[in-house]
Formats: sequence, C-alpha cells, structure tokens
Amino acid sequence: MTQTFHKSERLKSKMVFSDLINAGHSAKAFPFVLIWKKVNTEQEYPIRIAFSVSKKRFPLAVDRNEMKRRISELYRLHKAEWYNQLKQNYATLLIFTSKEKMKSVELETKLIHVFERFISEVESSN
Repeated sequence: MTQTFHKSERLKSKMVFSDLINAGHSAKAFPFVLIWKKVNTEQEYPIRIAFSVSKKRFPLAVDRNEMKRRISELYRLHKAEWYNQLKQNYATLLIFTSKEKMKSVELETKLIHVFERFISEVESSN
C-alpha cells in the first residue's frame, strides 16, 4: 500500500458525522480522543477519518491547521499498519484535546497508542 492520503479516505458526510457523535464508541489516550463507528457501506479504504482541533484551545486558525496537518501526516505514515489489522469498515473522528502544541515525536507515540487501543477494542468486540 502506498503512503498517500486520498480524498476518498476523508470523512465528509454530515449524516455520518452526526451518527458518529451520537452513537459512536471512543478510545482515549491523551491528547487524542478517537470516536469510531462501524459502517456497513462499501468503502475503498477500511477507515474514513476526520481530524478535529478545538477552536477554544487554539483560537488562531493558523495553529489549528498546523496541528491538523501534522496529525494527518503522522496518520498517513502509519495507516498501512492499521489497515492490515482491520476486517470491517469504520468511520472515525480523531480529536486533538491538548491546550499546547506538541512535538511530532510525542504526537507520533500518542497517535500510535490511541490507534492500538482502537484496534484492540474492535478485535475484542468481534
């Protein structure tokens, strides 16, 4: 699998977003909260994801966008490992909850940790 992040991997549907917020499961590992829900629709990729950074914690759009870019880049680099472990399709929302910017090395370890939690919870529920 190539290390690209296609537009079709992004979660954009408002209906799926609201359903995800109302009835999704979550995994937490500071500074991330990962909300997911199994979807029965056919998808090209096993995970469709959206990234969120709070406007309250980062009032400047420049800072919010920088954090989203860094998180999505780390996701892009590691997604192949996670895709290989999943057998179902999921809609996910990754929320960054820290009040401060973090270094990429810290972000990477925390992101890996939250996705390991997500995968272990998904595998235990199957």
